[in-house]
Amino acid sequence: MPKVTITNDETGESKTFRAGLGANLRQAALYADVEIYKGMNKMTNCRGMGFCGTCLIEVEPMENVRNHTFIEKLHKVAPNQKLGCRAKVYGDITVKAAIKD
Repeated sequence: MPKVTITNDETGESKTFRAGLGANLRQAALYADVEIYKGMNKMTNCRGMGFCGTCLIEVEPMENVRNHTFIEKLHKVAPNQKLGCRAKVYGDITVKAAIKD
């Protein structure tokens, strides 16, 4: 099971948990009680449908998550970023969530 370390850039909190191979990062983070949204976005997001883009995260290493999806290309996500709702975990990763503008 891959190890996921998420650091919330807004609060500075960090938490490590295990996720199943191929698990959806947003769902795994919510299950582990880890916040990936910034500010009010935790209440006003699209619930993992990929429409809003508020679950934007930075991932290292990118080789351990799925390639960019069509929806991420529409949102013009940077090469080192993913949408948490579109990230599938295939190895140990470090994530920066709730990225400050």
